[in-house]
Amino acid sequence: MKDKILLNDSLLNFTENDLPCLVTYSEKTGGSHFSIAMVAELFVSGSKILFLTAYPMAKENFLEQVGENNTKITFVTSIEELNKAKDFQVIILESGNEGLFLEVVKILPDLYDRVVLIKNMEIFSEKVFNICLELEKVILSGDIDACVDKERISKKYYKTMVAFSKPKISLPLEVPVLEKYNGYLLGQNKSGIVKILKDKVNKI
Repeated sequence: MKDKILLNDSLLNFTENDLPCLVTYSEKTGGSHFSIAMVAELFVSGSKILFLTAYPMAKENFLEQVGENNTKITFVTSIEELNKAKDFQVIILESGNEGLFLEVVKILPDLYDRVVLIKNMEIFSEKVFNICLELEKVILSGDIDACVDKERISKKYYKTMVAFSKPKISLPLEVPVLEKYNGYLLGQNKSGIVKILKDKVNKI
C-alpha cells in the first residue's frame, strides 16, 4: 500500500473493529482519498470488500493503492457476472450503478462478512441506505449534507466518525478548525487529527 494514515502524526491502523464508519467531507478537502486509503488498509489486512462508488476515479485510486494487477480483485458490471465474482476478496461494482448494487445485496452469500463501502454517498437514493444503515461492516463516505437520507444517516451509531469539513447537520462530534486535507476523527478509544502520508518512493 502506498499511502499511510496518520492520527495525531502517528501511524493509524484501521480494522473492522472500527466499523461502522462515517466519513463526511465537502469537495476537495481530503476525505475522498482518506476513504480509499482506509479501505486499502482493510484490504491489505485481509478484509473482504464490496465496493460501490459514484465515479470511476475512486476505483482507480484504490487500484493505485493496492496494485492494479491484484488477482484478489474483480469487477462486476451485471448481475450475471456475480456468480464467478463472489469468491474474490474485493468485488468492485460498476461506478454509479445503484440498481446493480440493489440486486447484488439480495443474493451475495457473504454480504454480512464483507466491508461495504459506499463512496460519494450523496449520489445515491434512499434505497441504498435502506440496506446500508442496517449493516455493521459499512463505510459511508461523502457529503452528508447533500444526502437525500441525511437525517437517518446522522442518527446511525458509528464506532468511528471522520469529518474533513464541518457538517451543517448535527453529529455527535465537535469539528475543530482544520488545515487543508486534515480531518477530525472520533472513535471509541481514539480521537484527533487525521491526514494521509503519501508515499514518494519511485516518483521521479
